Amino acid sequence: MAVPILELLAADGSRQQIQLGRDRLLIGTDPQSQVILVGEGISRHHALIIPTDRGYQVADLGSAGGTFLNGRKLRPRTPVALKAGDRLQIGDFQAIFDPEGRATTELPGTVVMGAAGTPILQVATPQWLQEFPLLKEELVLGRDPQADITVDHPFVSFHHAKLVRVGDRYKIIDLGSKNGLHWRGTTIREHTLAPGDVIHVGESLRLTYLLMPATQVVEQTRPLQLRDRRQICIGRDPSNDLVLDHPVVSRFHARLYLQEGQWYIVDLESANGTFINNCRLEPRKPVPLAPGALVRIGPYSSLFTPDETIVPRNDSGNLRLDAIHLSKTTAKGAPLLQDISLSILPREFVAIVGGSGAGKSTLLDALNGFRPATKGTVLVNGYDLYRYFASYRTQIGYVPQDDIIHSELTVAQALDYAARLRLPADLSDRERQEQVNRVLAELELTERRHVLVKHLSGGQRKRVSIGVELLTRPSLFFLDEATSGLDPGTETQMMRLLRQLADQGRTILLITHATKNVMLCDLVVFLARGGHLAYFGPPDQALSYFDVQDFDEIYLKIESEPNPALWQQRYRQSHLYQTYVVERQRPLNVDTAATRQVQPQRPSTAIPQVAPWRQWWILTQRNLAILRQDRTALLLMLSLAPILGALDFVLWKPTILDAAQGDAGQAFTMAFVTVLIAVMVGSLAMMREIVKEGEIYRRERMVGLGLWPYIFSKLGAAVVLALYQAGIFLGMKFLAIELSLGMGAIAGLFLTLFLMTFGGMGMGLLVSALSPTQTVAPLLTILFLVPQITFAGAIIPLQDLGRVGNFLSDLTLTRWGYANVVSLLGFGQDVARDACWQQSQSARAKLSREALARCPCFDENLFHRCRFPGVRKEYHPAVDELEPPRPPEPGEPPPLPKSVLEFDQAYRDRLEAYNRRVKAYQAAMARWQERFAQWKEQRGRAIASGEALIDRFWSLQGHTFNANVTANNLRLGGIIALMIGLVGVLQKRKDVL
Repeated sequence: MAVPILELLAADGSRQQIQLGRDRLLIGTDPQSQVILVGEGISRHHALIIPTDRGYQVADLGSAGGTFLNGRKLRPRTPVALKAGDRLQIGDFQAIFDPEGRATTELPGTVVMGAAGTPILQVATPQWLQEFPLLKEELVLGRDPQADITVDHPFVSFHHAKLVRVGDRYKIIDLGSKNGLHWRGTTIREHTLAPGDVIHVGESLRLTYLLMPATQVVEQTRPLQLRDRRQICIGRDPSNDLVLDHPVVSRFHARLYLQEGQWYIVDLESANGTFINNCRLEPRKPVPLAPGALVRIGPYSSLFTPDETIVPRNDSGNLRLDAIHLSKTTAKGAPLLQDISLSILPREFVAIVGGSGAGKSTLLDALNGFRPATKGTVLVNGYDLYRYFASYRTQIGYVPQDDIIHSELTVAQALDYAARLRLPADLSDRERQEQVNRVLAELELTERRHVLVKHLSGGQRKRVSIGVELLTRPSLFFLDEATSGLDPGTETQMMRLLRQLADQGRTILLITHATKNVMLCDLVVFLARGGHLAYFGPPDQALSYFDVQDFDEIYLKIESEPNPALWQQRYRQSHLYQTYVVERQRPLNVDTAATRQVQPQRPSTAIPQVAPWRQWWILTQRNLAILRQDRTALLLMLSLAPILGALDFVLWKPTILDAAQGDAGQAFTMAFVTVLIAVMVGSLAMMREIVKEGEIYRRERMVGLGLWPYIFSKLGAAVVLALYQAGIFLGMKFLAIELSLGMGAIAGLFLTLFLMTFGGMGMGLLVSALSPTQTVAPLLTILFLVPQITFAGAIIPLQDLGRVGNFLSDLTLTRWGYANVVSLLGFGQDVARDACWQQSQSARAKLSREALARCPCFDENLFHRCRFPGVRKEYHPAVDELEPPRPPEPGEPPPLPKSVLEFDQAYRDRLEAYNRRVKAYQAAMARWQERFAQWKEQRGRAIASGEALIDRFWSLQGHTFNANVTANNLRLGGIIALMIGLVGVLQKRKDVL
């Protein structure tokens, strides 16, 4: 359905579009106008847009400068019909009428337009606030209804003061009023105003001199009749029946429909939820809408009336904060806050000051609901903040003392990633960039958008942190020492910026130690030791209240009082307490005299605005952008693996695994060093990854960041880095060492090295989650790495570790990775598969020759069939030589003669020949025994040495020779999952600290 609009164009090119409803639209300089135009020639009540049955009419209200329609001046108080394309001229502004609503943006409500820098006098009492543009050379302020600035207040005289233009400023002059004018605690007759100056009249009237921005929009949506309708769509998109133009509202947020005479409301899976009477609806679950129900969507609260009308109200820029009898104690009963009551009106800028330990941060967090008080009540527009925190979460901005931005990103990137996480996912890229550009312009950072945050000044970095919060346009803004550490000039700029943000429609509370610019604040809170309220009121009255000449003296005076409770007693007896607490809280529909116990509170984290998978993807992109732009860290991270991998060329011989030239001891050492370096590189790369962004994580958790998307985003970059490093480590091994492996073994080694590196990164994340500060992380990393060395089973055998040692060994990454590398390199496979080595030592001694012949790494076979590193160094040729042949025996001696006569010469010759053979045999036997003993010793020693070499490593490291690689990888996966689970537990614990 087309909605007529009026498009306003200023002389400087800025434009706004106004949705025309069925109510009259008043145009002029009057603060009560729906369209406030600030400029020369524009009257207080200048023109009127009138809806009729046939369309719209325009009437000039007797303005001084006149109203022109298509170049022709209108007769005063004579309505004229508007046609499509008609162009109105009012002062320096043009307004184009479009009955079909073809414009791109639909923005209902009150629009204030004027030249940038137009002066404004903001008049505020404890109950109301109005802004008056200063357009004349001289203006009179007083109770007189004919005055230029009419202020109906008992402290204001009939003609109280006048403002006279002097150059580009205004001078305020007292006209003999009864209550006078007061600036910074002193009575003045006249004063030349500077932007931010605050003039007090009496005790409760405040005049603030400001310069307005070029365009200001204060939305005031009109009632929507539901009669004769069957369905109402609500959301940010202009095609909705009820358009709520705010970044925290989803494009199609909720739907109302009529069924059997009953209206129902259903949340359309919106990012920030739909609330009925401050209770969040379940997505896609219809709920009956009863008369009097309050529907809250983002900053909009809409009342469903009995006559079936939706009456929406935009609370953006119009939130008041009331604290009623706030008290807080520690778990041990120590008091932190003691019965504090405050009342802060919309658009007020409040400073919280006090000595160290006075409870400033405790009070700030009690007021914003992030760390609730133990007793008392905090109200936002009359609703219990603690009870209905989820309803107001999107309207609360919080900037901690530490920056909540990554210094490695540019300003635009930091804001863009924050917008992706905080704003609804249905926001288009163009809409998101518009929000970023708006914040950059608001903070005067447009020219610095492409500068890395780490290259900004301290004040500019703090502005970017503020900008992250401004993306959601919060109306309650809390800052913890935003000016801490800034030089005096930058501090002044920051305070003026916060003053400007408050004037644009935000209630701001700031903790500060600097009091030089506290006069820019509307109110100041002084806390005494132990959380006692010593003062709450205008800053220019604080000096006289404490009877000092300088704000710094207030600190000394408060601290010098031994009983700080006396300050709170004195304040409650003062007129300031009656004016700024009692009178302000009198209209509240609560018992301000009662103190109630705060019930157990909401979860500390918010419901995610963005789907978990999308959060993971955004955070992963941000981590990669940070890594890419931090070139020093990226270069070091990428070069670490090649540098450490190159040590293989220095430490190990190429033939280290060779059976003839290798070295078994070095082979096992090499396997252990390989996995240890992988674990160390991974852990060192990630040991600061979480702790370095602790404040960023806490703040993002408050606005809906999921725990596991955050953790898995760290693991996403870790996986890529671990794959790279594992590939480098393995490649260096192949280049430095002679390896002959199949594809299965190569793949297994790559997977093991990946798990070692990735496991080290998981351990680094665990250390980072456990570390309270970045300086502690390296020490904890050492503490975690030492067990990886001592309990791996490489240095101290597993059998020597004992029961506790073996339990710890089961939890180490290096034990299983070391076994995998040894097994996959294959230098112990022959031994592991040798049947002889599976027997006990006594059983091996009884094996037959046939059994021994089947064992490749036992007896003489180990020098020919076994590939154990260095085993052939023990080889001796005797191993392959045959046993020396025994000399032939001399035979039997000649038989004895049967008679003496037979002892002839022939017998004697036979006997002598035999004796010679015996002597030769004895000599040969002596030589053979010597050769045999030598052969046997050489052969036995060689075999024994080879077997002893294998036995030494088999008895100590045998479990690694043929490890179950698949089972070990599953164990590694379980250990990594356990560490990541512990990271989640530690991070979750931070939510409640």
